[in-house]
Amino acid sequence: MNRLRLTKDEKKAIPFILPGLLVTALLIVYPLYYIVSMSFSENAISRSGFAGMDNYFSLFRNPMFGAAIENTVVWTIGTVVPAFLIGFILALLIEKKGLKMKGVFRSLIFVAWIIPGVVKATAWKWLFTTDGGMINHILMSLGIIRTEIPWLTSPNFAMLSIIIVQVWACAPYVMLMMTAGLQQLSTDLYESAELDGAGWFKKLRYITVPLLKDVSFICILMLLVWAINEFSLIFIMTSGGQDTTTLSLLVYNQFEVLNINSASASAVMQLIITMIFAVLYVKFVIKEDE
Repeated sequence: MNRLRLTKDEKKAIPFILPGLLVTALLIVYPLYYIVSMSFSENAISRSGFAGMDNYFSLFRNPMFGAAIENTVVWTIGTVVPAFLIGFILALLIEKKGLKMKGVFRSLIFVAWIIPGVVKATAWKWLFTTDGGMINHILMSLGIIRTEIPWLTSPNFAMLSIIIVQVWACAPYVMLMMTAGLQQLSTDLYESAELDGAGWFKKLRYITVPLLKDVSFICILMLLVWAINEFSLIFIMTSGGQDTTTLSLLVYNQFEVLNINSASASAVMQLIITMIFAVLYVKFVIKEDE
């Protein structure tokens, strides 16, 4: 019982913690409870009647749900891995000894991150336009292609196109985080490794990568959450067409046609999948540390 009693300092801290807890409950806990309760209701709007798992079974039988799951997995892996690798490589290049104007290069790269999402999606949609788009014009001028590529109007290229934009937008975040991590590393470790005859790759493998594990963990976890919940970029560029409908687009499409029961179940499934990705990644990191 003594463990449940608050100390004097803890009691004094309650007035400072309470507003944050109330805001969290209002903006996160209650909406989450509301969506979950709607997913188990026969009439989701009024939350009347208990439907059990019927809404979920109906969702699982929907062929669009299976396609959305597959697209979400492809989208998540296709954006997280390249964005992390490119951001890490950019950080290594910027922090390389002898490079001048590091702040300028870092700022120019980071512009892609700070531009509002709607602006990024709209600009890239124009660039990927089949007729008269800048991307096709450049590729044809260089002789790489002979005919225009239907970037956003073909299932063969639509997913690749939006993945390219997401990687371009998220890699600067990784670059900034990794740059901050690299600046905290002691140069003594690298000097000792050089005295032992270690080359660039060995220093990267045995010093840089292990010491940046915590920063890498945060970057990858954030990239996972952003990728699974991304909506505006995909909606603006393809509207979910050409086999690019992910779970977030599926939820929106179901709400749009007032299929609230299925939309609520889809939203809960999206939350569960996000948590699965996060838990598996956390367990993998913990296992690596052990």
